[in-house]
Amino acid sequence: MKRILHIMTCVIGFALSWGMNAYAQDNVFFVPDPETARWSYLEMDGNGATTATIVYSVDSMTGDAVNGSAKVKFESAGKQSSEETMGSFIYYKFKDGEFTIDMNAFFEADVLGELIDAAAGAEGIGASEEEKKKAIEEMRKLIEISGEVRGIPRYPVIGALPDYEFVFKLSFVTMTVKGTERKISGKEKLTTPAGTFDCFIMEETVTTKAMMQKEVEKTVSWYAYGVGLVKENTYDKKGKLVSTTLLNSINW
Repeated sequence: MKRILHIMTCVIGFALSWGMNAYAQDNVFFVPDPETARWSYLEMDGNGATTATIVYSVDSMTGDAVNGSAKVKFESAGKQSSEETMGSFIYYKFKDGEFTIDMNAFFEADVLGELIDAAAGAEGIGASEEEKKKAIEEMRKLIEISGEVRGIPRYPVIGALPDYEFVFKLSFVTMTVKGTERKISGKEKLTTPAGTFDCFIMEETVTTKAMMQKEVEKTVSWYAYGVGLVKENTYDKKGKLVSTTLLNSINW
């Protein structure tokens, strides 16, 4: 049992980091044919220096981007060629054209198995199939999920958007994400290396609490029909630009 608890503890860290990354990247919306789409983004620091590239592609889809669900693969590579490429999946649900992140899907048996393999491998402890099965059973008993993380609506209108709250609990770990001061603030034609796009601008304040830590950020995001996320600026609570995500290329 101690070994299984060790594996579960390792998985908690992986689950939280994957989930928090998902909240920052809401990029599979407004896409007409998502099963063939592939997006590439540049990640830049507050000074405009490129720190990483991220590539997204749809692994599988049920229904469509109006009412359906999607499993999206993302791969992140650091600026230096020697840095390891990291990858995982994000799970989305679409209802009436608005997307939410399907955190329940992260904890299906097959996904938990992948998390356990990754966490156990990182710790160098390994995990047999029987240990994985027991760890999955125990973790699913401890998981509590409530609320949702909301995205941009199907038909954006300049003005306020509903707030949201998402709570994830796993044993002694609780993560809360709140989106407040949400609004569509305007429209703008934006040019990136991928082209020029007519965008809606969405702003929100995101407060994340996890493991006795609290982080408050403001995001300003530009979305285009038929493309999804074109650009996103993230600012700290003092209003300083922390990072920029910029669409570098898109293919479908």
